Amino acid sequence: MRIYLCLLCLAVQLLSLSAADDVASQIDRQSLLVAPTPSYPSYSETRNPGERQRTYAGLFELKFNYESGHLREVHVVKSTGDRAMDAHAIGALKLWQAKPRTIHNLLVPIRFRPRAF
Repeated sequence: MRIYLCLLCLAVQLLSLSAADDVASQIDRQSLLVAPTPSYPSYSETRNPGERQRTYAGLFELKFNYESGHLREVHVVKSTGDRAMDAHAIGALKLWQAKPRTIHNLLVPIRFRPRAF
């Protein structure tokens, strides 16, 4: 029960943060072994070139196997509003791994910002 309360507090703190570029740095790094940050898709991957300057934000829930720390599922809680952005986020989040016996579920806010040229 204590872990659920801690994760809920962590999720509330993450949601209250302003636009974060490095999601993994804001999550308790001691609980995660692998946490690559999703990147903004390249120009060739965006459907509409005019859309590549937008900022996209979404919320994703990760469910881990408590005993092994391996990721079991990724759920979209709040879509970024663009399927390509959601797919990029999910692709990166599927690589996450927690230390064994540390995390059951984790809410991860993702914010995509265009790269400055």
